[in-house]
Parts: sequence; structure tokens; C-alpha cells
Amino acid sequence: MIGTISHLWVGGSDSRTGLGVTYAAVDDDSLTSSYIPRDGADEVNFAYANVRYRRTDFMPMPETITIPQLSSLRFHEPSGRMFLTSRMPTRTPSIAWFSPSQSEPPIEEEERPTWQLGNSPNLIKISAPTPKGTKYGVINTSCPAPSYSRLTCIAGGDVGLLQLTNDSRLSWLTKPPPPSSSFKANQDSPPPMAKHGEVLSLDFLTVNPAEVILVGGRTGRVCVLDMRVPEEEWGWIKHPSSAAHVRSVGSHGVLVAGPMSAMRLYDIRWCKTEKGSTIRDDGDGTASIDTVMDWQPSRSAAPGSSSRNRKLYYNQRPQQHRPKTRTREPPPFNPLTMSTPTTPILTFPSYRNAENIHIGFDVLSAPHYTAYNLAAAAHDDGTVGLYSLLDGSRVPSKTIDRIGFASGFGNGDLDQDDDDDDDDVDAGPNDAFSRGNVIKSLMFQTLPGDRHPSLFVGEGPRIKKYSFGVETSKGRRNKNRTARVEEGYGCEEEF
Repeated sequence: MIGTISHLWVGGSDSRTGLGVTYAAVDDDSLTSSYIPRDGADEVNFAYANVRYRRTDFMPMPETITIPQLSSLRFHEPSGRMFLTSRMPTRTPSIAWFSPSQSEPPIEEEERPTWQLGNSPNLIKISAPTPKGTKYGVINTSCPAPSYSRLTCIAGGDVGLLQLTNDSRLSWLTKPPPPSSSFKANQDSPPPMAKHGEVLSLDFLTVNPAEVILVGGRTGRVCVLDMRVPEEEWGWIKHPSSAAHVRSVGSHGVLVAGPMSAMRLYDIRWCKTEKGSTIRDDGDGTASIDTVMDWQPSRSAAPGSSSRNRKLYYNQRPQQHRPKTRTREPPPFNPLTMSTPTTPILTFPSYRNAENIHIGFDVLSAPHYTAYNLAAAAHDDGTVGLYSLLDGSRVPSKTIDRIGFASGFGNGDLDQDDDDDDDDVDAGPNDAFSRGNVIKSLMFQTLPGDRHPSLFVGEGPRIKKYSFGVETSKGRRNKNRTARVEEGYGCEEEF
């Protein structure tokens, strides 16, 4: 294949045969699927698979499904649906899905995979008309819901949030923000979601994932959307840049990453609400409520209220207190400067992403591995870094730190000793292609039979699998690498 893998999903539910599966989109357009064969050492090994699974074709299989300007590729495990969204402007934003064919083969075909790739499943699309006053809308991201939620999937873009219920009904969860030019300082406060702007990222909160959604906006505001309460009571966190990625970490952590090399970890217990209150821990076992005001109140007073006890703002003062010769128009609504950033509990100074929104990012959340608190983040120079969510430092890795460098070494901080492990780098045209090009897709996943999770990275037109704790000889790796590259795959490394 030629191009860059822009979206990637890896599945590991076929415990019967042990084969992993992957769906990948190249340049936001064509969709391709493939099996991931491994040997007893957890290595991607096509030579071994051709003998073990004689009835299975391990060549990448192009699917007939095409979504122009694909913006997300996510799988909902309970319903068995693969969800796709598009950022192409349309009058009817939609969520599309297909159900990959899965079946239990007869006993005489036990080596046949459960996932039947390449069967060209039917694509189902359900749309919702853009709200009144909006001509076109785009969808930037989607997120499958947990199994115990009334929702199946949510999606967001510049027209607000869409919700798909378990009975396949699509509706608007939030309204789109009105045009920014319609807001003046002397008007009422705009709708809460207007402050968050275009939706870039979504995640369900770990504490109550059935009802609480994290919504990352282009303005940098991360909304804590609680479907059980009115919009005015939703909490929010202010990030220094656009919230390109937002993930729930642990019980109270919210990890946000975006441009301006801004990667922060926040405590959700410090978030503010649209009513202006936030709970602050004083450190002595008590809590204080701080009051903030992001928006000036309406000029009209509440019925029965006294103007004597009402605080006057600059645009409410009596006319005689203003110079008659000087008139000043109130500043327009600007979400980017409406409040100061929230104080994080952890920063990541080594994270480098100056301006990219669509860039690879994932958090290791596999069972029994949450204590490791690792995040994988792509950088704008084509490299990938592992980060600790315990202290914000970059975790050194000889193989991960080499991603994007055909020569084998990405910076002067790496160990360049002439040991066997330092010769594991592919120096072919595909690696040279990825140098300086942003990695747009990566994902942590544990495949059937693997002892530890792996990090799958879309490097150029290939997918590479980086695994924990794999111990093999240098000669065996070099022998298997030849077969893997011929089939269009990358090699498996260790870190």
C-alpha cells in the first residue's frame, strides 16, 4: 500500500485461534483488513502462520467500504459494530457502521478464524439533519459507549454531539454553538456548549461511564457532560490549547493533549461549573467553594430586585458616569480568552506537538496494567514517546524512541552502544517515509495468548507491533523480518 495509515483499530477477541485482526484506513479513505499471525514467542511471524493456518489468507484484504474524509474508526464490542464517521461537510451529519462477519466454524475447520475478513459487509448509515440555522456540519470524532449504557455510540464535531441509542435512534445530545459574532458583552450568557466550540475528542468517564462524558473542544475547554443534570451544572476544565485528545485516567484523572505541546493531567474534582462554583480542597479535611464569573450578567434585573443592591458592571453604569464623547463597542465573544487555564496536577514537558490535531495518542488501560499508567503520544517530528502518568516523565525505550528515524537513532540521549539490540532497526524506504511525517494512529492492545499488551503503530503504510518482554535471538528476528516486510507488515520489537 502507498500512503499513510490515518486510522487504526486492532482486535484480540479470537481466543480460539489466537489470531489478531486489524482494520486500517490509508489517507482517510480506503479501508483494509488483515489478520495478525504470531508464533509461540508473541512475534508477528508469517512463515509460521502459513504452516499453522493453511486455509487462511494473510495478505491484507481491501474492503469495499469507503468513507470519504474518514474522521474516526471505532469498534463497539457489545454490539459487534464498527463505527465510522466523516469530516466531509454535509447537511445531514451521520454515523455509519458495519458488522464484521464473525462465526464459529465446524469442528473440522478449527483453524478457520472466527473473524471472516474481506466479506464486504453492508454499510449502514443513519443521519440527523443539521439544527436550525446551520447549513453544513462535520463530524470529527466518535466514541463507543460502555456495555451498561443506554447509548451505543456518540459522535461530535462543529454541530454539537450526536447520540446513538441501543435501539438505533440517532438524535442531538447538545445544540451547536451560535455564530460567535452574535455574542456581545451586554448580552445574556451563551449556551454552555458554545464555550467549548467544535468537538475534537470524546471519552466516557471511568467513575460513572454510563452517564458522564468528557468532551474536548477546540477552544481548550473540556466539558464534563453529566446526562443526569441540566447543562448549567456541567463541569469544565480549561486546557491551554485545543483538546485534541481527552482520556479518563483512574478515578478522578483527566488526561488532555493538544497543540502548543500542551499535555496535562487534571483532577476532575477541581472542575468548575457553568454556575460559577468549584470545590477546592483546603488540605485540612474541609472544602471551600470558590465563585467565578466568566460572563457578565444580563442588563435586565430579575423581577422584584433592587438596583441599589445590584453590582454595576462597566456596561451597566449610569450614562452620566461615562464620557459622552467616547463610545466603546463591547468586545466580541472569544472563547479562547474567556478564562485562565485550570491548574494541572501533572505536566509533560517532553511532549512535542506544535500544531497537529489529528495525531496518534493512546493510554494503556488493559486489565491488570493500569498501575503502569503509561501513555503513548506521537510527536510532530514523526517520533513517538512513552510517558509516565505518575511523574510526567518520558519513559526511555530503545525501540519506541527510534520510530521515525531510518538511521536508527532519534536523538543524542539514546544509548548507542554496539550491542545486538541496536541492530534491530529497519532501514528501508518505508521507514524513511515515516521520518518527519506525523504518526496519525497508534493503539494499545493485548492479543490472544500474548503475555503482555502491545503497542501498534501505523508507520507510513505499515503497521508495527511493539511488545513488552519479548525475548528472542537476533538471528531469529532477522529471519522473520524478511517474510514480514514482503507481506507489508512491520517487525515486532521489544521495549
